[in-house]
Amino acid sequence: MEYGKYIIIETDLGHEVAICFDFLLGHNEIVRTSTKVVAAGFFTVSSNPTKNDSKDISVSTFGKSTTLNKETREEDAALIKRVLRKEDKW
Repeated sequence: MEYGKYIIIETDLGHEVAICFDFLLGHNEIVRTSTKVVAAGFFTVSSNPTKNDSKDISVSTFGKSTTLNKETREEDAALIKRVLRKEDKW
């Protein structure tokens, strides 16, 4: 199982995107003050092979960023999975 930190930001076009990074950095070290942060916290990734996709992964989010005062949300795992799997689904 892998572990890291993440931030969900909202772009100028209104899309939410995940930024995943190493746990050694603080959430507040990643964003500029003008960036709209929607959620932040921690995530784990583990292998979850299925019959139809032998390379599928499972992503779980938890906790919150105390430096940004943002919590995780249920939909964050799907946004992180899209980044890690390089999926092009909005």
